[in-house]
Amino acid sequence: MIKKIRQAVQICMGASVGVFIGRSLWLWQDMRRYPELYEMQSAPWYTPLIVQGILTAAILAVGGIAWWALGRRLKK
Repeated sequence: MIKKIRQAVQICMGASVGVFIGRSLWLWQDMRRYPELYEMQSAPWYTPLIVQGILTAAILAVGGIAWWALGRRLKK
């Protein structure tokens, strides 16, 4: 059971990184295609990526701690 939970944590961590990379590429491509839309905003075009990056880092930190704790429990 612990192995399955540990595998689910790994999948969630990998999925969050994949979503962050995909969104980064999409936003970069959209900014290059339509720069006038991003020039009208007061914030830089990469501001949503900073917020999502912080959220992704938090998910990875919590997932890493859970993965480590489950691994220690599995060894016992």
